Amino acid sequence: MQFLKILVVTLLLLLPLPAFAYDVLVLQSMHEKGYDEAVNGFKRECRASMRRLVLTDYAEADITRITREEHPKLIVAVGDRALELARKQRSTPVLYMMALNPRPRTGVTGVGMLLDPSRYLFVFDALGTGKVGVIYDPARSGAYLKRAQSAASRNRIDLVLREVRSAKETPAMLQSLRGKVDAIWMLPDTTAVSPASTEAYFLFSQGERVPVVTFADIYLSMGGAVALTIDRHDIGRQLGEMALEVLDGTDVDDLPAGFPRRVVTRTNDGVVRQLDLAGRL
Repeated sequence: MQFLKILVVTLLLLLPLPAFAYDVLVLQSMHEKGYDEAVNGFKRECRASMRRLVLTDYAEADITRITREEHPKLIVAVGDRALELARKQRSTPVLYMMALNPRPRTGVTGVGMLLDPSRYLFVFDALGTGKVGVIYDPARSGAYLKRAQSAASRNRIDLVLREVRSAKETPAMLQSLRGKVDAIWMLPDTTAVSPASTEAYFLFSQGERVPVVTFADIYLSMGGAVALTIDRHDIGRQLGEMALEVLDGTDVDDLPAGFPRRVVTRTNDGVVRQLDLAGRL
């Protein structure tokens, strides 16, 4: 009898151990404060078991193998690089956040970094600006601008568009807007807004006496009038709510991609006074 017990224990030890299972695989592109804020928000809302993998900590990450061996129910991709990697596998649904230009695909949805364009249009309406200049790269921001144009037509705002396909074209396109616009809308478009072209936006603003409405606080110190920024922690919470639905059985394709729901508005009071915009916001 004792021999039989020993034999059974020995056989059990020789059997392969089951792969570690958890609900959510969090793929984070890199160690970065904004990404960490978003992940913390996600963890606050979604208390499922999870593994967090920061891609810059590894020379290579085989996501297909990881999902096959560890069987997560959901992948959360944080940032563009993580999303690109997560999209290479098709067995596990993907939710993304903090990705600038996510491309639609079956089995993938999430919360982008771009605000609903109507949030900006509300500001332009409050400023009394009827003609708004926008520099953009169609490959990066074309779909977003189509939605913005549709909303602008309902708000009687005319978007005066200029296309660029390289960063060096931006200053010339801004000059082509002289005398034609009441404001400039600076998009988070890495072709239209680059370190080489940033100064041109604020030189245009000073020369034409028109406000620049932008997407990041840093541009207020350079001469921007208004910045509409995202709340990264709340984006994480927003995605956490979506994750709970997926883990509860909702098909990821039944959840439309969303805009960040919380907007933080900040102004450069000096520029606002200089352009006689005080009291409009």
